[in-house]
Amino acid sequence: MSESPIPTVVVDEYLPDWPVPADAGILITHMHYRWEELTALRKVLDENRIPILILSDGILEYRNTWEHPDLVDGSLFQPVFGHKLACIGAAQARVVESWGNAGKCEVVGLPRLDQVNQTAVNNSGSSDRFRILVATASTPAFDESQRKTVLRSIQAVKDWSDRNSVLADRRVEVVWRLSDGLESELGVGDDLAIEDREPMSQVLDSVDAVLTTPSTIYLESVMRKLPTAWLDFHNSPQYISSAWTISSPDQIDFVVNELASPPSHKMMYQNFVLHDQLANQTPATPRLLELIQSLVEAGCMAREKGVSITLPSNILTEEAGQAVLVGGETQIDGLDPGQEVFGNDDTRRLQVELAAAIKRLEQLPFELAEKNKYIAKLMRSLDRSRERVEDMHNRVVAIRKRFGVEPSQPPIDGKKLSDEG
Repeated sequence: MSESPIPTVVVDEYLPDWPVPADAGILITHMHYRWEELTALRKVLDENRIPILILSDGILEYRNTWEHPDLVDGSLFQPVFGHKLACIGAAQARVVESWGNAGKCEVVGLPRLDQVNQTAVNNSGSSDRFRILVATASTPAFDESQRKTVLRSIQAVKDWSDRNSVLADRRVEVVWRLSDGLESELGVGDDLAIEDREPMSQVLDSVDAVLTTPSTIYLESVMRKLPTAWLDFHNSPQYISSAWTISSPDQIDFVVNELASPPSHKMMYQNFVLHDQLANQTPATPRLLELIQSLVEAGCMAREKGVSITLPSNILTEEAGQAVLVGGETQIDGLDPGQEVFGNDDTRRLQVELAAAIKRLEQLPFELAEKNKYIAKLMRSLDRSRERVEDMHNRVVAIRKRFGVEPSQPPIDGKKLSDEG
């Protein structure tokens, strides 16, 4: 909001009957869970005098939506208690709109990720060391049963790392970034308070790959072009698909080995998913400010005319929310390094070879026709040879019978013996 000309007042303590100031141009919040919040939002929405913008501040997580014992059913955007929801990406907007929120979702992006450098591939800076971050969400579990599952998944990774100190001649170094007291319980990491920890952005800038439980950390990692895997033993649906998922201990070795040397096609898919899940083709902050300004203007116009607020289904353009690959990011020779021809970018040479291949293909039907004729001739000759062999065999059997010598086998094809020679 420091970049917005609109003055801002932060209200962090209020009662359900809190009155919105008469001169308010818009109400913005990311709180959409508790009774107090929903009651306040419903009141303002019913009055339909001041526009409400709800902010989605991270990814959708299935367990948080459907398996969170502390959340009331439907309180997470079912429906949205506001005029618009600022979604982080097109995929999130599709899911939320499927809950009965048609026309309420705007694809904005995530302003706090605007500063992430997306141009360079990050790594630890060492060819003989493989640093992998193992991270959990701020709230990795919503009940004791889920916590045990998360603990089991982290323990499985720890057991694997204890057995594998070297990976393809690279020393394995695990960086732990856990929450909810899991560091102490497993005896890993530094167990520092959140405010004393190194910023996550710096941690991500120093590693080669990431394992994370469902969290926005996934998007932050993929934006840095780090091979990133879900660590998810819950077997719940995932709103974000990944090129790599570890859902049981026996998958860890294979996945980590691929993260250390990721196939190009999986990195391409990871990049595709990123652009579907996060609008990051253009910065999110200007788009959010544009949305805020449009809502404020719509509210002012409605109050001047004494009518209810009406809004179009889409205020923002969809350009930044489209799931497209950035041009030039992926070349076919990188996807299929085993195909030597894909590395040839000599247009003239390729044209000559193509012309020769076309000419050759034009000749093939005639050559095949001649070969088919020759094969048919050979088949007829073979049939005649078989008939002569069969006839000779039957004659021998007949002679043996005439002289009282029992034949070693019956006549070919069961033909009857003739007394005639």
